[in-house]
Amino acid sequence: MRILQVIRSLTFGGAENHVLSLSLGLREMGHEVLVVGPFDSWIGDRCSVHQLPMKTLPMRGIADISSYWKLHRLIKTWQADIVHAHQVRPSQYAGISAMGTDAVPICTVHSTTSSKHMRRCRHLIAVSDAVVKNLVKHQYPREIITRIYNGVPDTIRGHRALLRQQLNIPNEQFAVVLAGRFQFDKGQDILVEAIKRCPGNIHAYFLGDQHTDFGRQVVEMAKKHSRIHFLGYRNDVQQILPAFDLYVAPSRREALSLSLIEAAAAELPVVASLVGGIPEVVAENETGILVPSEDIDAFVAAINKFSSDKQLAERFGKKARVRYEHEFMLEHMLEQIERVYRKLLGKN
Repeated sequence: MRILQVIRSLTFGGAENHVLSLSLGLREMGHEVLVVGPFDSWIGDRCSVHQLPMKTLPMRGIADISSYWKLHRLIKTWQADIVHAHQVRPSQYAGISAMGTDAVPICTVHSTTSSKHMRRCRHLIAVSDAVVKNLVKHQYPREIITRIYNGVPDTIRGHRALLRQQLNIPNEQFAVVLAGRFQFDKGQDILVEAIKRCPGNIHAYFLGDQHTDFGRQVVEMAKKHSRIHFLGYRNDVQQILPAFDLYVAPSRREALSLSLIEAAAAELPVVASLVGGIPEVVAENETGILVPSEDIDAFVAAINKFSSDKQLAERFGKKARVRYEHEFMLEHMLEQIERVYRKLLGKN
């Protein structure tokens, strides 16, 4: 199949990571893949690194006539079978630009609040049941929606003792980690406040570029607190996760967290907010503990529970790994998405 992957994003996040993994995986399966989006971006850089073909398309706002025309012409000249959009704006462009061609426009919905500009797509892939629920609430027909969980590759990870030495994490320290973009919905500020109330052997490590408006606020909150560490953006998050003892996700809103799936792959137990699609990844009292969003005392209690019971943390971590292998491996996602493509093209 010939597949366009359309995304409009300059930064790094779950959707961008998903597009890269999906594109590389489909190419490995023998399909022709072309990424469409802004070249001066994280996804553009990754496409260059992996020698993944890419065409630049600005998609300025929702009514960039030039971008509609360029995408329409690309679909026809490249003879695309599938135009797979990600996020709201690209879904509008894919749906309209595919008109008058043989290509099938579909989109992956990565948010529990997305509801606009996707009605011209013939099929929707929702990353969680929480996303499905929101789409149905906004009158999208259930029969055109397929829930497919995001998958992450089973990356080779580093040795725990060596990683802790490299990251300057003492053996006696209980190291809590949170990876992701610094934005209000991710709740890094909640973890900062929780760690301030935790015992002295518990430290928090933030992975991600903190040089955003919200990131700077969080850094300011953490000033003079030596148990809070900012490691910046890293492109080896999966490899270094075994250095830590617990993954904490205090999200205020979440469709389905790739970082939680990566934590499960690395055998980390989890403390996370009871919001969105998180309960679909974290099995309560089996792979982690779920607490009400913004309940700092509940986060403190859950973190302390794992720090004081290493056997519990190890048991939950091993169960998380099993759950990852059954539900969230990249191969599972690729097989299901390919099945959707084939069904839409009448190739099943």
